[in-house]
Amino acid sequence: MISNTILRVGSLVSFVTSILAANPYQAKLSNSKDGAFHDFPLGVLAATGRLKDGETSILIKDVGKQGAAHKGGLHVGDRIVTIQGHKPEPFSKKTDLGLAGPQYLLGTTLDKACSLNKPALALKVLRGEAELEVLIDLSPSPAFADTFPYNCSKSQNYLLSIPNHLAAIQRADGSWRPGVGGDADVYMGAFCGLTLLAANQKKHLPKIRKAIGFLLKKSTATIKDNDPMVGPKNWQATTTAMLLAEYQLATGDKTYFPQLKKTCDLLTTRVSKDGTMGHHYSIPYNGGGLVIINAQAHIAWALAEKCGYQIDRKAWNRSLQEVRDSIDPKTGAIGYSSRARWSPDIAARTGAMALALSIAGQEKALTQQFARVLAKYDGRMRHAHAMSSIGILYGIPAIQTPQPKDYRDVMRKWIPYFELSRTAEGPATYFGGKRNIGGDQYLGLQPIGNCMVGLVLASSERRLIMHGGRSPDWFGK
Repeated sequence: MISNTILRVGSLVSFVTSILAANPYQAKLSNSKDGAFHDFPLGVLAATGRLKDGETSILIKDVGKQGAAHKGGLHVGDRIVTIQGHKPEPFSKKTDLGLAGPQYLLGTTLDKACSLNKPALALKVLRGEAELEVLIDLSPSPAFADTFPYNCSKSQNYLLSIPNHLAAIQRADGSWRPGVGGDADVYMGAFCGLTLLAANQKKHLPKIRKAIGFLLKKSTATIKDNDPMVGPKNWQATTTAMLLAEYQLATGDKTYFPQLKKTCDLLTTRVSKDGTMGHHYSIPYNGGGLVIINAQAHIAWALAEKCGYQIDRKAWNRSLQEVRDSIDPKTGAIGYSSRARWSPDIAARTGAMALALSIAGQEKALTQQFARVLAKYDGRMRHAHAMSSIGILYGIPAIQTPQPKDYRDVMRKWIPYFELSRTAEGPATYFGGKRNIGGDQYLGLQPIGNCMVGLVLASSERRLIMHGGRSPDWFGK
């Protein structure tokens, strides 16, 4: 029997305790490597949804205690069939379609609903055989303005909440808790440090230095001069160099330049005679290598050069040639390697290389080509093999400098992503791709999720040099 029951509760309190601020609701996500289903956060509702290919209704997989969804009467197992009276378009697991379907409708509706005088979200849900009307009260917040990403108070509030959260959960040794052990904390710690730096708040400077201290101790200190077989993996070396360089350029503090040079020298010695690079010293895939490492190394070298580092041009050119040889002639994007040029996961490699060339001021035509490709295939940003994070972190900001109009269009198009990642307490929860997110689970979904949103939003401010910044010694000004 179909019943029409209206469930309503009081609005969320506008202020939360510091404990809640440090521990906002985190979506409960299961990794679907083959794309059989896609779990994702429901933003300020504090719940987790699931979609399968072709579905128009969102299955509720988890409801956070005392969150808006819980107080509004939403239950695990419910299916959201209409949102503010509108039935969503079908979800597709095709990457090119991005957020189209229920996610787009929910994200845009939440963004608008929260900006109303009495913010609430009207849902029709299917619970067993009963169809119920659920009215969920929301906390007020401004909508992402039409001028987004510029001069938008909502993005500014986000940019305050995310670094505050990262600062609150930083561990005593300067790291952030990874999903597993090993060296995931080094790689992720560099992005967390960059996010704090990009926030441009002096109160976070001790946290940034503590993060650098951790990276130097666990990564850079293991480098042995003249022995490229010893030292951190290239993933850790490249991102450590990025943070060291951006810190020096932002603050004018040259304390860590020797370690920056040492790290960049290590990367230079790991470029093979063919221009290929790998996880470490050896080149995987029968010598085919991983161009994502080349692209990140180019960012590190380009930033370090602005700090006074002298790039080894022979190594740079060998690596650049491998990148060129890895371009897919059909899309104009960068593939896995020169031996595997075709790839649906284009954002991380293409974005990282576009950033590097923008920083270096080289290959303007090629940089614009990469930016146009990234804008054309923006639905693929969250799909970078098993690491949605690096597709977004490199892909979206890379459009900024060479194609500013395309960048603005893409950022506005991605408003539902920012909204569904936003927690009621202010910072972000992780919103990954439609399939394998194992790499980000390895890093730690809570901290890397905040970096994904924080650094992309901060790219509109153009503070970091890798985001198009041009002013030295900008931090704190």
